[in-house]
Amino acid sequence: MKTGFLCDREIMPCVVEPETTAEAGIDTLLSWCEANRSMLGKLLCQHGALLFRGFDVPDALAFNTFARAQGAPLQNYVGGDSLRSEIGDKIYTSTEFGSDEELYLHNELSYAGWHPSHVFFYCKIPPTRGGQTTIADGRELFKAMKPTVSEKFAERGVAYVQNLHSGEGQGKSWQQTYETDDRDKVEEHCRQHNVEFRWTAHGLWTRKVTDAVISHPVTGETAWFNQADQFHAFAPSVRIDPALSRETEMELLPCHATYGDGSEISLDDLNEVRRTYIEVEVLYDWQSQDVLMLDNLIAAHGRKPFEGEREILVAMS
Repeated sequence: MKTGFLCDREIMPCVVEPETTAEAGIDTLLSWCEANRSMLGKLLCQHGALLFRGFDVPDALAFNTFARAQGAPLQNYVGGDSLRSEIGDKIYTSTEFGSDEELYLHNELSYAGWHPSHVFFYCKIPPTRGGQTTIADGRELFKAMKPTVSEKFAERGVAYVQNLHSGEGQGKSWQQTYETDDRDKVEEHCRQHNVEFRWTAHGLWTRKVTDAVISHPVTGETAWFNQADQFHAFAPSVRIDPALSRETEMELLPCHATYGDGSEISLDDLNEVRRTYIEVEVLYDWQSQDVLMLDNLIAAHGRKPFEGEREILVAMS
């Protein structure tokens, strides 16, 4: 195998490729990963993302086998807010947004009370145009952001609020989100992950306060780790309906984010976050059978709009 990068600069992802087509089989890749697990772990901590390219990973089953072989059990998507479908044992479609929509950078399930340490992507069908899975190094995001903003997030954290409907409304229902229609199981999950909750006439209201900036458990490096800008529904001066009270308003919003102390995140702060995302993000075109492995605590990811058919699968561990 050989390792390298997609451009002259050594920026994520680090690419792992076979030296020859004879070494390109899935079994050879699995054996090589097992024999070089320590090196791969170091590369992943260093670069945040590994792209395995040029290997014969023919289908979702082979992708499942590869992801499971990397050392941790695969996880389901309980608590996740994105629309996606499970097509195999803990193998999901990527977020099913419209092809004309952009999914901005985020760390998987940073809002949910639990999050995977690793996220895997598999390109079954590359898009005709666009559709890149954007990635960014959370350590670089933190460094590039204005200190007046990054320090505010680091000190206060983020509170994520969700209003999950019971069957009619925007976004996923609480049944879809928690993959059950048993309220007792939902309450047990929320308590286990320190998520505030209450049942409402609309469905289920939840609130989770968590860190917005973390220290990596292996390297100790500081990294940006949140998706407050995607949850944020409006600035303090904006209203859905002037006749509604703020309390009623908050009961109707599918989601919202504030600082952890409950204070609103200003549009200026959000614009600085988004400016930094654009500055730091890395994008490249998918190739068929590419497998991308992310350290979810370092690497944020997103998706660009696309044309043509696109099928990217996801696994989490």
